[in-house]
Amino acid sequence: MMKNKTSLFLTQKKLLKEAGCEDYEESAKFLFSKAFNIPLDQSYKYQSYQELNERATFFSKMVSRRAVGEPTAQIISSRCFWNNDFYVDKTVLDPRPESELIISIAKVLLFDGMKVLDLGCGSGCIGLSLYQENSNIRLFLADFSKKALNVAKKNALALEAECKLIHTDLFSNIDEKFDLIVANLPYIAKEDFFYLQKEIILYEPHEALYGGVLGLDVIQLFLRTVGQRLNKNGIFVMEFGKDQDTQIKNDLLRFKYRRFDFHKDMDNIKRAVCVKKDT
Repeated sequence: MMKNKTSLFLTQKKLLKEAGCEDYEESAKFLFSKAFNIPLDQSYKYQSYQELNERATFFSKMVSRRAVGEPTAQIISSRCFWNNDFYVDKTVLDPRPESELIISIAKVLLFDGMKVLDLGCGSGCIGLSLYQENSNIRLFLADFSKKALNVAKKNALALEAECKLIHTDLFSNIDEKFDLIVANLPYIAKEDFFYLQKEIILYEPHEALYGGVLGLDVIQLFLRTVGQRLNKNGIFVMEFGKDQDTQIKNDLLRFKYRRFDFHKDMDNIKRAVCVKKDT
């Protein structure tokens, strides 16, 4: 029985490798643990032969979906981000580890009663992760996609987080002011878009990725108006793409921001900026 299960795992892992899946080993282990409902570090825990047969088919079907490029997170409808698992589907971006940098920066800024806006919230993973750090903040989740807001609502309910959902294109439907705004907006440039991984192009919402010719169209619109939606001494934390920091710095100076700090991700790439409103 143990041999059968081991053979099953190795066979499916080989299938993913031959299909060109870059993270074939990680995907195989993760899908295996989910199919058999056991922790990753107990992947070969003994189970009955009957259970092996029933779950083997389930495992094989998931691997087949991964082999044609479907992201693991969408196959299992879940992605771990910061300290929680979030429901995801094809209507939202798959939360990336580099976006956790926003949490690292912003969590130390939180205070009870703070009004926090997660703009372009998608699954809600950033705003809801901040809520887990301090449940006494007043959280607002905003997105231009109603389908994305439905996903965010589902995650908020699962985490028992109190928040307000706002359907808006940037600040077009927002009149309130906030103490903190976190934003992970589209920033993929035209020339980079078609070099993205197949699974991203085929299975993730393009409108949440494409940021115009240089990748900064949406970000520049955000920078032009964000100050009007911040309280006195308000702060915003924004993610951006590789090598976009120089242009963003120029834009910040052009829009009269003087107090800002850039932060690097785990790959030592400038990935986020924390900006404090002067007045």
